[in-house]
Amino acid sequence: MPHSHWLPIVLALVTAPHLAAQSTLADRVAKAPDGEVRMEFASRPGVCGNGRDMVAFGRAMFARNFESNGTWQSDNCRTGPVRVTLRVASGRVTQYETRVGGAWPASGGRVTDLGVVAPGEASAYFFSLVPRLESSSGKDRLLLPAVLANEPNVVAPLLALARDRARTARTRRSAIVWLGHTGDARTVPALAVLARESADDPDDARGKKSIAEAALGALGTLRDGVGVDALIDIARTGAPSTRHSAVFWLGQSGDPRAIRTLHSVIENVNEESRVREHAIFSLSHGEDVADTEFAYLRSMYQRLEGEKLKEAVLFGMSEDRAAGGQWLLERARDTRESMRLRKSALFWAGQREATPTADLAGVYRAVNDAALREHAIFVLSQREDEEALNVLIGIAKSDSDTRMRGKALFWLAQKDDPRVKKLIGDLVLR
Repeated sequence: MPHSHWLPIVLALVTAPHLAAQSTLADRVAKAPDGEVRMEFASRPGVCGNGRDMVAFGRAMFARNFESNGTWQSDNCRTGPVRVTLRVASGRVTQYETRVGGAWPASGGRVTDLGVVAPGEASAYFFSLVPRLESSSGKDRLLLPAVLANEPNVVAPLLALARDRARTARTRRSAIVWLGHTGDARTVPALAVLARESADDPDDARGKKSIAEAALGALGTLRDGVGVDALIDIARTGAPSTRHSAVFWLGQSGDPRAIRTLHSVIENVNEESRVREHAIFSLSHGEDVADTEFAYLRSMYQRLEGEKLKEAVLFGMSEDRAAGGQWLLERARDTRESMRLRKSALFWAGQREATPTADLAGVYRAVNDAALREHAIFVLSQREDEEALNVLIGIAKSDSDTRMRGKALFWLAQKDDPRVKKLIGDLVLR
């Protein structure tokens, strides 16, 4: 055969694989028959899952019915590739599910397996699906395959989504949350701008405010505390609602700079009360709060003006495992306190499992005010231990105050216990 006749054959053999390699992931999915399309790709370091409905990265955990952005624990979170199952109809993706670890689930329908794909191509492909699927996608799982892929350059597309006002608030908020988990110091200026989007305007859309709240959370989530200085600036100079959220994330960071700022907010008599209250909450409800911070709040209690600020401290002391219980009981017994604060102190003392029931019963016996005694009965009724039930039964049977006997009986009647049923029966037969 002449050489000139070989040329088309050789070109065909060389070109065919080359063209196949040029076929994009989007083309391959679009050409798949109706049904399921599967693909898998390498996950970024730190990603794990249970092979079913739970996936996690860093401090973020996503499951079918909830998400968590903080400390979480699971004995069944395994590393492995990202596995995505797409539902395809007429060449278009209608939805998809993301798994990490485990094996492919059984399927009763037609399945097209695309095998292992490049993580960078997969990430770009799933980012491209967001505008079309964001209105129908469930919760914040739409971005999972795009950000879980072992593709380092996800900050730019996430920022684009976060800034795009044509996107839904849910999509923008989800992109911002992921910026907090994947970004670095270079992300701070953009997040700070987004965090200040919320103005204290009653006509402002809730979606816009949620963008600001998500950005504040992202600043507090960035690794190595690189967003703390921006949070501090916003806590000092932002709009009131923005300051309110900023102090919360300062407390969650646990950073010494943040703690010092919370002290200054709490002590600032010119700051709005709701911001100061939230600063107290944040300081006492962070992760691994130091005993010194609870001592600080106790020292501030008498210096605070207004009952709402003091109530915030009482609530915070319910988190103090060391000295909070006895301090709260002291406030409940202190006749110099208002009745509102005494009731609040007793309630939060009762909410602490570490507070002995005998101490709560002791307050009931020691005080003379009928309103506080009634409240003590209610607090005892919220306990689940045997001793609290016995105290209530004793009050219902033999307390000298018939009104207190009636209050104890009312709360006992809410419990499903045979001794309570017998007590009620005996009283009826009298």
